Amino acid sequence: MKGKENTDWFLEEIEEKLAGARKDRMPFSHFLEEKMDQFDYSNTSLAKKVFHRVEKKGEERVRYVPVTRQTIGAWLKGSMPSSREIYITLGLAFHMNLEEINYILLETYMGYGLYCKNIEDALWIALINGLFSIEDMEAVKAQIEDILEETQESENRSLATMDLWVMLSEVRTLEEFYQLVRNYKDEFRDGAKRFGQCLEEVIEEEYGYYEKAAWFLRDIGCLHCEAQFSKIKAGKAVVTREWLLRFCIALQPSYESIEKLLAKAQMEPLGVTPVEIIIEMIARYKADSVADSQKIWIMIQTAAEELQKKGYEIEEELCRKYDSVYEIPLEQKWWFSYCIGRQLLDNQKKREYGYEKNGYCRYVTVDKVLFEDMNRNKKSAVFKKHASQPMENMKENWKDREYQKVPSLSIPKGYQPDSFDLEKFEDYCYFRKPSRFSKDFIMNDTYFYSALLYSIWTGKCHRKECGFQESMDMRKEFEKNNIKAEGFLEAIEHNLNEPSDHSEMLSIAHIIEMLCEFRYRLELSQ
Repeated sequence: MKGKENTDWFLEEIEEKLAGARKDRMPFSHFLEEKMDQFDYSNTSLAKKVFHRVEKKGEERVRYVPVTRQTIGAWLKGSMPSSREIYITLGLAFHMNLEEINYILLETYMGYGLYCKNIEDALWIALINGLFSIEDMEAVKAQIEDILEETQESENRSLATMDLWVMLSEVRTLEEFYQLVRNYKDEFRDGAKRFGQCLEEVIEEEYGYYEKAAWFLRDIGCLHCEAQFSKIKAGKAVVTREWLLRFCIALQPSYESIEKLLAKAQMEPLGVTPVEIIIEMIARYKADSVADSQKIWIMIQTAAEELQKKGYEIEEELCRKYDSVYEIPLEQKWWFSYCIGRQLLDNQKKREYGYEKNGYCRYVTVDKVLFEDMNRNKKSAVFKKHASQPMENMKENWKDREYQKVPSLSIPKGYQPDSFDLEKFEDYCYFRKPSRFSKDFIMNDTYFYSALLYSIWTGKCHRKECGFQESMDMRKEFEKNNIKAEGFLEAIEHNLNEPSDHSEMLSIAHIIEMLCEFRYRLELSQ
């Protein structure tokens, strides 16, 4: 199967699994309606008591904020929550105890409950038992991590699961909870260490060596991803299910590896939420066929968008392969976009297209540009300095301005991609494989630049034949950030919708000019 047919099959399988999971349980909308009637809650009053996790863009912290009354309304119409904190705080709003939340809500609607020997789950158990509020979750988690880092060994090393569950249930104060963790921290910490070792093993099995996987690790989208990974390897971090699931989305390990990771982290197997079913389907799909990263991400994006349209709650981050680029400050995103365009024009001027014997390598450079070059640049003081400089008269004088090189686009003339890379290029990414004529390469580079800009500004993979949807995605991003950039958006929209005569495509130089104009207007408005 190829293209649309393949994606349709993928989506049908996911929906079939979701339907099977719903078959023998009360619809969530019915459960919610009954409970709201019982407690006489309106949509607004219930919304104030139910929380979801938010990682604020540009801030290195996590917050838990109330859902909206519109969200409650959507649940009553048939959509479902997607995260544990929502189900747990919903259960607390309905005065449900630990056992009820665990089996009536989590087991029924997520497919897994809380396991006391997992330190993150122990935190949720303590929250349900009223030892602290949801607003204090991250502070308590930080304190637990400090306890796990303590060098003094605990007196007790082993405890039966049921005994620990009983002890957690009997804890009455936050200090008692900390002391319980301290007493058995070696057991919690040893479990975390075993998980960290397993994580390294999985990376080596799937990718051969850690550095090859580092691009994806940096792009998981989790707060302090690299620092968190180091702490996890050392057994000094609270491994959250969310972190592990994002890891699985980014690295796309085999199903067996996912099961092994969940078991080592002392977590329940994959559940029945849309995200976890998508992860399972990706793993099984890869096991049955040869599929490259870009193709799988296109399937993830398409499936997630279709499920969202049908009322399922799926985090937007799930659809973003290039989340680390999407999250950088606007001026750095702009400067990187500008540098890519200038590098492509410079290559054209020098006739360094990076081809030989009818080969072409633009497809295989996408990840290198967005993972390697951007992740390297966002830590560079020189890059940040250039990005923050005023763009006065830039629209007229952009050709005379110095720019920073983009190494992944500086391809030697002798480079020739293998036949599989060329097949991928032609099948579902950009234009046909170019002939020897330079005009074909220029047209392909123009389309490549337009598609790459889409990925930079939305964090998503470009999908051939989805030009209208992609131009709408970009417009939403610019509207969300209140950026006026009509000329730039029109240029990208024109090129992504693939004019019937490719010679009618707007040039890279034109796109750069529009890019400079919107940056200049942005500075004037500030």
